[in-house]
Amino acid sequence: MTMPIIDADIRSADANWSWQSTASTIAMLNSWLQDTGSLTERLRRHCQHFNVQLQATRSHVKLSAEQQGWLGAKQANCREVLLLCDGQPWIYASSLYTQSAEQAVPALAGLGERALGELLFEHPQLTRSAFEFAQLNQAQWQGLQQTQQLTSLVNSTQLLPWARRSVLAIPQAQVLVTELFLPQEHVYQE
Repeated sequence: MTMPIIDADIRSADANWSWQSTASTIAMLNSWLQDTGSLTERLRRHCQHFNVQLQATRSHVKLSAEQQGWLGAKQANCREVLLLCDGQPWIYASSLYTQSAEQAVPALAGLGERALGELLFEHPQLTRSAFEFAQLNQAQWQGLQQTQQLTSLVNSTQLLPWARRSVLAIPQAQVLVTELFLPQEHVYQE
């Protein structure tokens, strides 16, 4: 299902999360949060069938002061997806990129249900910034569950999810990528 591009003067879901330079998570999730390789490739190794479910694309999204610092702009395009393994959502991801990044890499605008990692990790000059981490509070998690239709997730431990963000950069294009590890305790076991 392809979602239409919506012009909106709103913020991304992660704009007000409490980002920090370290994460104190449960051990099995730490290796996932700290992994600098392609999350898409790692997910593919853990399931029979991997796919991307496009949730929304928006242009003219207002950036928080922190996001402006990462991208050097006041507005950006936003793409929100769920990454699914064997039909189950494992990751909620959002990507923020400027108009100039889209002009430098036109494929950013036409990813549809293709993983961003498949586009960027193919580039030989890809760099990734250091990660920042956030654990959602109850209100943030409940709000995201409603807007992203995640209320059916099984979470018997009632753990609040952790996220990471970093900038993936290739010459002339930067993308601020946020990946929220959905709280299904069994999925991140190696």
